[in-house]
Amino acid sequence: MRSIPLAPCWRLAATTWLLLLLATMLSPALAQSRTERSGVTLYWGLVPAAVVADKHALAELHGGPPRGGGQVHHLVVALYDSASGRRIEDAVVRAQLSEIGIADEPPKYLLPMKVNDQASYGQVFSVAKDGPYRFRLWVRPSARTDEIEFRFDAWSPHRSER
Repeated sequence: MRSIPLAPCWRLAATTWLLLLLATMLSPALAQSRTERSGVTLYWGLVPAAVVADKHALAELHGGPPRGGGQVHHLVVALYDSASGRRIEDAVVRAQLSEIGIADEPPKYLLPMKVNDQASYGQVFSVAKDGPYRFRLWVRPSARTDEIEFRFDAWSPHRSER
C-alpha cells in the first residue's frame, strides 16, 4: 500500500481553504449580476441615484426619492424567459431591501421603464449603511399565477465615495 506524503496534503487543504474563504468574501456583488430561477433569468443592477440624475430628474423618477434620508440608489432589473431568451415585458415585480441592524421596509413595486428602448423595471431605495444590501425580489410574469422569489446581496458600486 502506498502512502501519500503529509506535507502535500496539508498544502492542498490550506490552498482549498484559502480559495473558499476568498470566494465567501467576494460573494456580495458590487453592482450587477445575473441569476436564474423557475424559467426566468434576472439581470439586475444597483446604481447610485446621482448617476441616474444625469439623465432623469430624481423628483420624477418612480415617485421621487424616498423619505428618511440616506444615500439613494436605483435598482434596475431586466427579465428574460430562460427557454426562449425573449425579454419579459409584462411582469409584476416587487423588491424589499434589508440592511443589517435596520428594520425592513415593506416591499416596493418596481415600475416598468425603458432602458435603451428595452423593457426593464426599476425603483429607488434609500440606504443608511455601506452595505451589504440584501434584496428579496418577487416576479410574477403575466403567464403565471405564482411569484418567483429571487434573493441577492449587493454593495454600492461607489461605497468608497460615501
